[in-house]
Amino acid sequence: MDKLLKVQWLLLAFVLIVSLNLEALGWGSTGHRAIAEIANRQLDRSTKKKIVALLGDSYLPLYATYADDVRSERDNPLSRVPHYVNMPFDQTYENSEKSEDGDLVTVLNGMISTLNDKNSSKEDKQVALKFIIHLVADAHQPLHVGLADDLGGNQVEVKWFGRETNLHRLWDSDLINHSNLSYIELARFADSPVNGEPTGANNLSVVDWIDDSQKYTKMIYDDLGDKNYGYDYYHQFSPVLMEQIRKAGYHLGNMLKSIFKELKMSDLK
Repeated sequence: MDKLLKVQWLLLAFVLIVSLNLEALGWGSTGHRAIAEIANRQLDRSTKKKIVALLGDSYLPLYATYADDVRSERDNPLSRVPHYVNMPFDQTYENSEKSEDGDLVTVLNGMISTLNDKNSSKEDKQVALKFIIHLVADAHQPLHVGLADDLGGNQVEVKWFGRETNLHRLWDSDLINHSNLSYIELARFADSPVNGEPTGANNLSVVDWIDDSQKYTKMIYDDLGDKNYGYDYYHQFSPVLMEQIRKAGYHLGNMLKSIFKELKMSDLK
């Protein structure tokens, strides 16, 4: 009986850990993989060859959730790095007070520096690339550029088609899941060829991405309404969702092409 009780407690602990991790998933796995899929289409042969040399496979969606997956490794310092920026709506990133623990911008720029550093180890470059694939996506999720007071919308309780959720989770996954698309389909829907490249597709400034995402964060908070959302909310904000996924994909693809253009195959061994 004691053994059965122990197993039940272990199962409960596992469910709680998974639930806590799901709270923190920027875009959810479908969104992250869709962004990586869009980026993957931008890569040239040379870039893919170098990514293969580093990771063994150049298909970016394979690595899109790595930075969230390591959060289950409690002893891993990478499980505690921030995937978000908190800053007031009346400030840009440059003039906002920075966290002593770092933020999405400092972590992402640090990973870019590690990947660019010809003297960093192959293992460090592998981790850096996987984090870049993930964090570029998070930089385009409006609720990852949120307010410290409500934990980036995690404490803003809302309803989604009558089900209780919160504003952060709504933008991480609920909106995407409502479309009932696979990540391949979501990438295709978000990146319609008739639209061409999004404006600023070659802008590789992380700070610019953050300030741009904050414009949509403000828009979301300006229209909280009765917080009982359904079809009207989906149709109002799904274009923003799709545009941010699309921009993230192009920014990621162009950033990787720029980084790997400067790296030789010998730098990746």
